[in-house]
Amino acid sequence: MKKIILYLVMGTTILGAQLVDGYYSVQGEKYHYGWLSTASITVEDGEIVEITTNKVNKEGDLVTEDAEYNKKMLAKSGVTFKEFSVEGPKNLMAVLKGNRDTAFHLPEIDIVAGATSSSKKFKKMMEFLVEKAESGEAGKYRMKL
Repeated sequence: MKKIILYLVMGTTILGAQLVDGYYSVQGEKYHYGWLSTASITVEDGEIVEITTNKVNKEGDLVTEDAEYNKKMLAKSGVTFKEFSVEGPKNLMAVLKGNRDTAFHLPEIDIVAGATSSSKKFKKMMEFLVEKAESGEAGKYRMKL
């Protein structure tokens, strides 16, 4: 099985930014091939302690549990969305845990080989959620991806 490569490079410092505890989630406004992209973060004691990403269809099914979708994605790109949904957040969390400065740093999220579209959407959703966590606007959101 092809390994997922996710490079995380420390990016720009968001000076003086503090994250407000809470649960922040977002999903796309438009279905792409029958699926909405989703992501969430949980902030405790000013730090992101959990990150998730997935896709959901109109019936509420998750793409990570859709064997046919993952089989097709693997054949086309060399990676399944199920792998991406685990490795992307796990690698980002590893970088964030090593980043315990007084200001919050959101690392640059490079593209995952074989999952370019998913990576771009994940990055955009993470930026959006961090902005919400900085302002303390916990909740569920929709956004254009």
